[in-house]
Amino acid sequence: MRALYITGCMLLLAACTPESSTISLQPLPTAAFTATPLSGNPNKVAVQSTTPGGFIWLWNYGTNGISRKASDTLSFSKKGEYTIQLTVFTHGGYATTAQKVNIANDLPAVDILKGGDMSPGSEAFWTVLNTGGTQTAIAIANGMMTFSNTGNSNGAIYQAVTVKKDREYTFSAHIKGGGAADTWFEVVFGTAAPEQGKDYSGTKFIAMNTWSGCGNAPFDGEFAVIACDGDGKGKDGKIKFDKDGTVYMVIKGGSTNNGTLGPDGITLDNIRFLEEQ
Repeated sequence: MRALYITGCMLLLAACTPESSTISLQPLPTAAFTATPLSGNPNKVAVQSTTPGGFIWLWNYGTNGISRKASDTLSFSKKGEYTIQLTVFTHGGYATTAQKVNIANDLPAVDILKGGDMSPGSEAFWTVLNTGGTQTAIAIANGMMTFSNTGNSNGAIYQAVTVKKDREYTFSAHIKGGGAADTWFEVVFGTAAPEQGKDYSGTKFIAMNTWSGCGNAPFDGEFAVIACDGDGKGKDGKIKFDKDGTVYMVIKGGSTNNGTLGPDGITLDNIRFLEEQ
C-alpha cells in the first residue's frame, strides 16, 4: 500500500510542475493598412494590413461587410462614401484604424435572363407551356418571340431564374402589336414549377389587357411603360422578392370571345431581367 501511495504522490508532483517556457508581451500595436481601388473595376477596393506581427484581422466595411483576411478585395455596389475599418490583433494586444473611400458609380446591374435577345439558339433557354385548351402559337424566330392565334386560345412560355431576397430586379422588353381584341398578354412570376396542360397562376406583374384599356389599338414600345394591368403597373419594371430561391418568369397570352392577338400577333424582343449588384 505504501508503495502505491508514494507513486501516486510522485505523479501528482510531476503534474503540478510549472511550465519552463514563458511568453513576453510585445508593445501595443499601431494598426495600419492600404486601400487601393482596382484600376479595371473601381467598385472593388484591394486592402492590405501593414500592421507588423498581426495574426488576426477583422475588416468592417460598406453595409454589414466583413472580412477576416490579412488582405482582401472588398466590393461596393452603390456609389457613395464608405468607411473601411480594420481591427488587428498581435502579441502585444489589438488596435483599430479606419479609412474612407469614395465610390463614384453604382455597379451595373446584371441580366440574369438567358436567351432574352432572341438571337439564334435563344429558344433553348425557354419552355413552351400548354395551359390547357387550344394552344396559342408561340415561336422564337427572326430575332423576336411571337404569340399568335386566329381565335380563342391560351398559352405560355417560361424560364426559371434564381433571385435573392430584397434585391431589386428590373424587367424590360420591347413589345409590339397591331391591335388585339378580347386579349390578355401577361408576365407572371411564381415559385411553383409550371405543369404542362395546366394554366399557370402566380403574381401578375405587368400585362396588356384589352378590357383594362391597352392593346386594342396598335402599340409599339417598352412593355413596362405601356402596360395597363398587373401589380407592377407604373413601377418601371421594378420588383423585389421576399426570399431567396427559384422563381419562374411565365409569359402568357390568349384571347376569348373569338378575339385575336392581332393581325401579326404580339411580339417581344430584347427581354431583360436585371439584378442590382
